[in-house]
Order: sequence, then C-alpha cells, then structure tokens
Amino acid sequence: MIPAISWGRNFAGLEIYLVKNRDHEILELREVSSLQNASAEMALVAEQAPRATAVVMHISLSAALCDGRLSDETWKQIIDAVLAEFNLSGHQLIAVRHRDKGYDHIHLMICTVSPLTFKTPEKQLFLAPHARTKGVPSFALKKEQVEQLPAKDIVKRSFNQFALYRLQDLCRLIEKRLNLRQLRTHLEMDGAREVGPSRRTKAAHEHRANRTGEQSLLERADAIRAALDMRSWDAAGRALAAIGVGFEAALRKRKTASPKIVGLTLYDLRSANNRIKASDLDTAQRRFGLLQIEKRRPSDAISFERWWPENADYLRIYPEVKVDEVKPDRTEFEAYRAQHFEARRLARLEREKRKREHRARRKALSQQLTKQRKEEAARLPPSERRSFSVVFTKSVRLPQLKAVDDEYRAQVAELRLPRLMSFAGFMALRASEKAATQGQGSVSQEQPSIRPITRNPVAEPTARSGVQTQLEPKPQNEEADPDFDLQQAWLDQQSGRSR
Repeated sequence: MIPAISWGRNFAGLEIYLVKNRDHEILELREVSSLQNASAEMALVAEQAPRATAVVMHISLSAALCDGRLSDETWKQIIDAVLAEFNLSGHQLIAVRHRDKGYDHIHLMICTVSPLTFKTPEKQLFLAPHARTKGVPSFALKKEQVEQLPAKDIVKRSFNQFALYRLQDLCRLIEKRLNLRQLRTHLEMDGAREVGPSRRTKAAHEHRANRTGEQSLLERADAIRAALDMRSWDAAGRALAAIGVGFEAALRKRKTASPKIVGLTLYDLRSANNRIKASDLDTAQRRFGLLQIEKRRPSDAISFERWWPENADYLRIYPEVKVDEVKPDRTEFEAYRAQHFEARRLARLEREKRKREHRARRKALSQQLTKQRKEEAARLPPSERRSFSVVFTKSVRLPQLKAVDDEYRAQVAELRLPRLMSFAGFMALRASEKAATQGQGSVSQEQPSIRPITRNPVAEPTARSGVQTQLEPKPQNEEADPDFDLQQAWLDQQSGRSR
C-alpha cells in the first residue's frame, strides 16, 4: 500500500478534484451533512481557527494491483487507523474511492480543525532522537507508553510532524495485519542501497540493454571494481580503457565559483550514452563512490580533484581508443545551448518587467474602481448600498480586472521559448538538414555559426538553423517555405508546443 499526503486551504478545489468528471463512489462521510455541503461546512469550521495554515489534509492510499479490490469495511478500518495516528478522530472527513485506475485506491479530505473545539489537534508525544532505535517506526506515543518512559526520552511535536514517514510505517503494519502485499521498510531499503544499485537502476539498465542491444556496464562490474582499486588514477584509467570503459568527473555547477567535482561517472567507450555512477558498483563489503575510492588510496597518491583538471583528455594517450568516436564534437551544440540560455535569461527579465508593470496597472485600476464604487454608493440610500456593491463588483470590477489579467497572460505567453533540445536530437536535426541541403544540390556558403531562424532559404543551415530561441517577431508577408514549415512543425512537436 502506497500513501501520499498533501496540505492546503482550498476545500472546494479538492472536492472538485475528487468527484468532478471522475468514476468514483463515496465511501464515507463524517461530521458533514452531505457531499454537496461538505466543502462549505469544512471551510466554515476552518474559519474559526484563523491562525491555522494547513487546514485541508489530503491523503491518498493505493492498494497493490495483486491485492484486488478491498472491501468497504477494510477501507474503513484503515481510515480509523490513520485518524487515530494523527489524533483526528471526530474531525470532518470525506472518503472517496476512485475507479479510474487498475488498482484500488481512495482519497481522504480531512479538516484539521475540530468542529467541537475549533482548534487543530494538540501536540503529540514522540520518542526523543537519542531514544529511537534504527528501523523501528516512530509513531506518536500512547498514554501507557508515556507512563513507562523517562521524561528525558519524550519530546512534544506537532500532530503532523513527519507525517509521510509515519503514514508509510503505518501502511507497513496494516499490510501485515490484513495480509496484503508487503513493501519494504525504510531499514530494508537502506540495506538494499548498501548492497548495490537499486531495483529501479537495474531495471533501467536492463530496459536499455533490451532496447539497444548493448551490454550494461553492470555486467562488467567485477573488472571495473578491480581497475578502480588500483593505486593511482593513471593506472585506473589505463586498466579501464583496456576493458572498453572510460570515466569522467560528475560536476555540480556553482554561481560564484567553478564547478565542483562531486562524483565519478563511468561510460562505455563504444557507446557514450551507456553510463553508470561509480556508486552503482557498491557491495555490502566495499563501496565505490569517489570519496570511498580515495580513502583506500595511499596517502601520497594524487587526489582526483587535482588529477582530473589536467588529465580530462587522458584517453588521447591510448592510441587504440578513438576519442572522436567516444566523445563527439559538441562545439555546435554548446553554441546552440549557450544562445538558448541567453534567450531564456532575456525572456525571464522581460517577464519580470511585464509582471511589475501588470501589478502596478492592476493596483491603480483596483483603486480607481474602489473610488468609483464608493462615490456611486454614496448617492444611494443606505439600504441599497450593499446590493449595489455586490452588483458593481460582479458586473464592473471583476470583468475589468480579468481583462487586465488576460492581457498580461497573453503577453507572457508570447515570451515562451521552445524546449532545449538534447544533444542527440540536435545532431539528428543537423544531419537531416545537411541531407536535405545536399539533396537539393545547393551550393555551400559560409554562414555565421549562430543566427536566429528566418524564413529565407539558405544554402547550408548552421548550428542554429531550425532552432528558435530569439524573441524577434517572425515576418508575416513572406512566402512560406514548405521545408521550413516541416522543420518547424517537427521542432514544435519535440518541444511540446504542438500539444
């Protein structure tokens, strides 16, 4: 059973998500008169606690596919266990079962403000960090447990402290109690991580191997581990190259300094996209992250942080390795990428400018309409002023503010840019452009390496042709080029703009 939890303040919005245009059934209603009035009644109770922020608690509980459809009584037992853990018994609740998935699952909308006290639940008692045992769930303590513990081992926390972890641990207990499919606990998952790559990582490599026919680097794990355990990075690089494996630094970008080396990536010399992290080679007895490898090296060995900047092209010293095939030339792609991010930066600045202008314009219009409403209401009898204000707001104020908002949204939509293409997609587009140019028998001409896209046909597209990142408006009076339209439609499809 997989739980999820979120918080908010909009009861009506969550109710729409749960029941509108959904194949659903109402499992249970508690402390509310009906489904139609539920969100309004919950909101009315929540208003009595103005200091409460997260008044809507949304929990989803999904049973495993192999568990089939659980009975209503089983779900109600699970709901009772959840409410008891968070001390929410007696609170308003809607339980909805959705039937639009292949697995059985329910959603709970809970008001965290009590209809009796108009307060959120009191703080609960938990084990202090020093008193916890690794792998043992840390639920809220019951009264009899508190009486058996010393005061120093107990701490007070909010009722929603570590809510997701507690919900996950509660689901593990429910799975055992009801004989459902049992997922791994946090302790079991930690143990699996120490043994080696996760099931998801293994599955991803198996899927890639089935799709491409290439052998995963995990199949050569023993040989790679032996190479990484050599006394120097020069020796490790030579040994890895001998078995067809290269390595490079994993970098983390920083705003105020050069990128920081945070790990090690291994890749197949015959297929640079066939990659694994060095930590994927971990075993229960030995770990192969960059820091763990360096700890096992002699004290006088050169660290990877010092060795890599001077030897990033270390493969070139091995004549048997064709570096150009392993690491293709990315000059054109990096130029396109740099221009794309520059265009994105300019678009962000323009959006911020228009946002400031929109806020100022909306504020001025709002103040003007407020003044107009007060002046017109002052000329009416006092008994008619409230109804006039309501009519004025609905027929004058809101439409004018909406028109300003719609105009701003249209301006922002004009600043959207196509999604950044991947290196493989970019090179495929370049290859198709070159093939189309050669097929037309046009004469090659030198073009600037980076330029905005235009509708003027050219002899040889460059790295930027067919890729739109500029904010200049397109000319409307030129005759359409069918080849250009075909390329632009392909780009829109890849970037998601056509959907």
